[in-house]
Amino acid sequence: MANPGPASIVTTNTEPPRSTAQFIQTIAVSITPVATATITVAEQSFGLNGVSFATAATGILAGDVLVAVNPPSTTAGVGISQFRVDTATNDKFYVSFVNPTAGSLTMPSGVYLLTVMRYIQSVSTTPGTFSSLPATITAN
Repeated sequence: MANPGPASIVTTNTEPPRSTAQFIQTIAVSITPVATATITVAEQSFGLNGVSFATAATGILAGDVLVAVNPPSTTAGVGISQFRVDTATNDKFYVSFVNPTAGSLTMPSGVYLLTVMRYIQSVSTTPGTFSSLPATITAN
């Protein structure tokens, strides 16, 4: 048997030839949530522009997508139920907190890690839609 030579590593490109994502990035944002009332889900807005609770500039653009929100720690009985980016205002995002308990609870303040995905604008001109798709679909 012949010597195959030195070990080599081949990395297969798993990126599709045409991707709609420009980048995915995790940013650190210091936020201070307020108390979530008993047995409710409450949405709070954060960011620099037109929000309930101002933060430093985040660089989030209208139409970006929040993929994940990771708090600095947890508080028993209260958690994050959903999150989104404002579709019309740059540097504004929302986090919904859920509290199924019998008392008011507050998520911890501190540095939250937000994973943000930005789409290529020439492919996705409106959040949630693709300009290359037909306006209507007809069944045969």
